[in-house]
Order: sequence, then C-alpha cells, then structure tokens
Amino acid sequence: MSSQVANALARLYERSQSGKTGITSRDVLIPIEKLLTEAGASEGEAREMAERQLGHLQALGILKLEPVDKRDRSRIGRIRLSPKNEPQLYSHLNKPSPSLLRAAVANQFVKAAQTYVSDRWQRAWGTWCDRMREAAMQGLSISPFDRLPSVENEELLGLLPKLLNWQGESLVRFASCVLCGESKGLENLSQIDRDGEFSGKLRGTLGRLLAAITSGAIQTLDDVGIIPNPRFVLMHGPLKLQIDNQHLDFGILHGPFRLSQVDIERAAQITTSAVRCLTIENEASFHEIAKLQSGELLVQTSYPGSGTLALIERLPSTLEFWHFGDSDNAGFDILRVLRERSGRDFRPLFMERGRQPFEQESLGCPTRTTWPFYQSE
Repeated sequence: MSSQVANALARLYERSQSGKTGITSRDVLIPIEKLLTEAGASEGEAREMAERQLGHLQALGILKLEPVDKRDRSRIGRIRLSPKNEPQLYSHLNKPSPSLLRAAVANQFVKAAQTYVSDRWQRAWGTWCDRMREAAMQGLSISPFDRLPSVENEELLGLLPKLLNWQGESLVRFASCVLCGESKGLENLSQIDRDGEFSGKLRGTLGRLLAAITSGAIQTLDDVGIIPNPRFVLMHGPLKLQIDNQHLDFGILHGPFRLSQVDIERAAQITTSAVRCLTIENEASFHEIAKLQSGELLVQTSYPGSGTLALIERLPSTLEFWHFGDSDNAGFDILRVLRERSGRDFRPLFMERGRQPFEQESLGCPTRTTWPFYQSE
C-alpha cells in the first residue's frame, strides 16, 4: 500500500504546476479524499492502511499532513508536498523525478546542437536547439517531441541536421534509404497531400520543424530537394516549346504526353494555338476527352503540384481557363486551390453547387467532339 499511496501522490504532483514545470516554489496542496480516490483506497481497511502509510511518509519528511481542524489533529484534511521534497519522494519510489526527466530531455537538445550543420543553417540550428532546451526544462510544449528522453526524440533530432545538409534533388524513397536506412521512413514522418505531393502549408511533422528552425525559409521536404514523385504534367493538345534553340511541337502527338517541370522551366518560350486550357481532375475522364483530338489544351490534375503550376504560369494570359472536376466538396476545393495557387480565373465546367454530388465519370463518354464535349442540359 505504501507504494500505491506514494505513486498516487506522485501522479497528482506531476499534474500540478510544480510537477510540470518546476518553476514555482509553492507547496502542492492535495485534499485527502482526492489522494485516496487516486490510490483506490477511499474506504474501509484500505483507507486505514493508506492513512497509516501517509503518516510513514510524513515521518520520512516527504510530506506534511494537515488536519481538517487544528483542534482535532486526528482527521487529515489535506497533504502538503513541497517541491523541495520532490527528490525524496521519487527516491522513495525508486524512479526518476519530473525534474530529472525534464533535464534529460533538455540534454537531448544540447547534444543535438553539437551536430554538424551547413554554414547556412548552423546559427539557426543552434538557436532552435537552445530554445527547445529551455522549453523542455520549463515543462513547456516541445511538440512533436516526447516529454520523456526517448529514442524517438534522438532519431528525429538526428534526422533534422541531415535534411538541412541535403544537396540536390532526389525522390523521397531514395532519400529515405540514405537518411533513415529504409524506404518509408520519411513518408511515415511527413503528411502527404491527396495528389501525392507534400503540403506547402506546414502540415507535415518535418515541415513544421524545418520551418521553425529556418524561420519559414524551408517549409516542406520539397524545399530541400526531396520530392515524392517526379515533377511532371500529364497533358494533351497543341503546345510548343523552344529549348536550346530547338522547337518542340507536341501538338503532332495523338496521345497524351508527360512534360517535366525541369523542361517547363528550361523553355525559353511556351506557346499554344488553343483557345482554352481545361484541367481535368480524374485521369480516366482526361484520357476519354484526349481521344477527341479537339485542339483544346488538356491538363490532368487534382490538387495542383509544382509542375502543373509552373506550366500554367507560362501559358498565355489570353487563354480561357476551365476546370472539370467532381461535383463534391473535394472537387470544389480543388477548383479553389487551382484559382488561389495559379492566380488564374478558372471557371467550373459541369460543376454545380447545391446539386447531388457526382463524379465526373458518371457523365459517361463524351457526346460531342468539340467543346464542351458533353451535351448541356
């Protein structure tokens, strides 16, 4: 019972301001009924034994028992535990105290600060590690790190400098093998958007940490050159690129083609004879419309990746921009993101709010060979 009562006392202490932060000198006052309930000893023989053990803890100098009424000292009202007695309590329990655990976590950040980081980020890394050390010592939030000195903390602190030092561009699976020793390590640590590209809004664990370290200069793994998929655009239609004084005419192709972001950015000039650019959410519908050889510029995309955005940016502003997607919340969200991230005034094609949601494939095969490909109601 002694261990049971002392452990209950420790749990309640750890929930207090003193136990969480160690930055207050005020004694922790715990009502006797609260402690006995925590210990599962609020009635009968268990209560009597618990009160005797509390007397033993008082005799050891760990706590003080305060009566309900000073004139009747036989009835305990509350327990007074001084933060100064924390070491004695946890020594009695033969377990590390909250102060020791906070110091151990803080020391993980001290060690991490000594890790080599490139000159560009060396000062920022040291400053961030010191800030996290202070937060750990004061019991403040160190999310996503564990408040205990865990192996997971060490692994994450070991990975961050490697990301800051990363050079060149590689797919995430390859980078994960190099950095983590297995192909899915980085993917498990980072949140991925529905189109397979890492979010640009600090939604991934690593993105938030890298942004905090670099004051927002790095926000995703993409920013250090670690990408989930090759950056390309699946498209069809009349498009001409001028690269290194060579003219490439993709309009002569009957089938769809993939154009890499690298080549989009290399092109000295990008032109099209199309009247409009139509982005299509679902690949199945994209291929059906591409079969029509309509002369429209077709781009397959859901949430637009960097390759798609790079292409749209290079297209003439005189084009009409349309989006054909599912008539559900996600479909309209994709339309919103397309507008916001591209700066183009995309108009919806066969997408109406307020109607029963439907997937664009439910329209079936195109019924017309010219724009807008499906019979309007």
